[in-house]
Amino acid sequence: MKRPQIYRFIERDYWMSRLAKDSEALSPSDIEAVLDQVDARWHDLTMKFYDDGSVVIIDNDTGHRLFPSQLAGACYDYYVRKRIEQIKTQLHELQLHSA
Repeated sequence: MKRPQIYRFIERDYWMSRLAKDSEALSPSDIEAVLDQVDARWHDLTMKFYDDGSVVIIDNDTGHRLFPSQLAGACYDYYVRKRIEQIKTQLHELQLHSA
């Protein structure tokens, strides 16, 4: 078994990049000001994706393990996109081996 693919998801950074990409009118300091006004707990997660389809998600602030069913919003979106990316990679590798 290969080593797991490990990703860190920092929600505030996610929204920072989304706002920067979607709004050319806002400067980085404007975006920081907007995010500072949001009354939210920003998630900081580590996700380990294994070849067998399993995943381990750790909340870096508390050290607790989370399950995909506990994710919501941007965290869930990130998880789903990474899972789809992993599946596509595995399918591509299978196609190369069977060719």
